[in-house]
Amino acid sequence: MVTMLKTLILCLAIPLAASWTLDCTGLENGIYLYTCFSYTECVNGSKGVIKCASNEVFSSKDGLCIKPIDNSWPCQDVVDCKSLPDKRYADAKGGCHTYYTCQNGYFYGHNYCPDGTVFDEEHQFCNWPSNVKKPCGTAD
Repeated sequence: MVTMLKTLILCLAIPLAASWTLDCTGLENGIYLYTCFSYTECVNGSKGVIKCASNEVFSSKDGLCIKPIDNSWPCQDVVDCKSLPDKRYADAKGGCHTYYTCQNGYFYGHNYCPDGTVFDEEHQFCNWPSNVKKPCGTAD
């Protein structure tokens, strides 16, 4: 219960911190950051932080806030960063089209790479698959 409460507190605090660094200038319309209870999207070069209603959570599958089903904990994609070094990590289970950040043992949410790119853990940015080593890319 304590771990769940700590995760809940982090999920509430992280959206604002992560969204401050996002600059939507020149980015295609879409969702670029998300946590359990909010998401940040770019529309026509402007950034918007959308907070879910108190009875909703963000669904990365649907790309919007939804009501949890069966009262289950919705944030199955929260990563335990306590033992991980500070850096960004590719979300390999999603084909590396997203990545997450761990800093000082805290999980700072998921971020999307631009269409056609994957996250390059070695260089710490989104890159063309042909420039990224396997399993995320096709480079040797």
